[in-house]
Amino acid sequence: MSHRGFSLVGMLFSLLCLAVLLAIAMPALQQSMTGIKEEGGKAPISGWGLQDQMNLYALMQSLNAASLGSGEPFPQPSEISGSRDIADDTTANLYSVLVMQRLVPANQLVSQADFLVDVDRDYDFTMYDPRSRVYWDPAFSADLHEDSNVSYAHMPLYGDRLRDNWSAQMSSSFPLFGNRGPEDGIEREDSYACFDGLWGGYVAFGDGHVDFLDSPSAFRRSGDGLFSIDDEARHSDAILGFTELMNSDGPVLQWD
Repeated sequence: MSHRGFSLVGMLFSLLCLAVLLAIAMPALQQSMTGIKEEGGKAPISGWGLQDQMNLYALMQSLNAASLGSGEPFPQPSEISGSRDIADDTTANLYSVLVMQRLVPANQLVSQADFLVDVDRDYDFTMYDPRSRVYWDPAFSADLHEDSNVSYAHMPLYGDRLRDNWSAQMSSSFPLFGNRGPEDGIEREDSYACFDGLWGGYVAFGDGHVDFLDSPSAFRRSGDGLFSIDDEARHSDAILGFTELMNSDGPVLQWD
């Protein structure tokens, strides 16, 4: 009786074939998970992209439901604290307010593709103390140069854009949140928001829908650039960014 099995040469050949197949399939598998394309930029469909889309969609649904239910605008730190001081309306305070009001959990503010940002797992809800005029956890961070607990950019809370769009207006053309982008909308190799010098990301609009844009210039609304302030007079233009500081002249934006 003869016994047949794999010879050493046959096993090596099989392993070689497997290695070749993996080498061919890996780029496609990587793109399907991360969305990062070999030629740069991001693809609209991927595992990480789906998470961004779901996070932004859930955030907008929560905000719209809360605003429609109360008849009030979206949360604004300076209004919640009663200070009416626009210096309160920074990115860190805004997102900290949203977490404190249970409109979004801290982990949904972090993109899986964002290795520079950490989830705030120690958010202190006990900080809420109206008698001491504390309405959010001040330890929540949104500093792209030091430490950040949030990935997503937002509409700066200032000017006519705040008056006209920071509520459940259900605008299908005005963006409120999204993946952050490069300064002035100029794609650069040294921008973390760009992949191999190209940008692509998800943007959430006032009516709650989320679109994928394959470049900063893919957004077109009255000449607005998605990552640049184009209306210095009234601050009515659409822009997404991180508000590091707020002063009498408007937001001081931060870019990675």
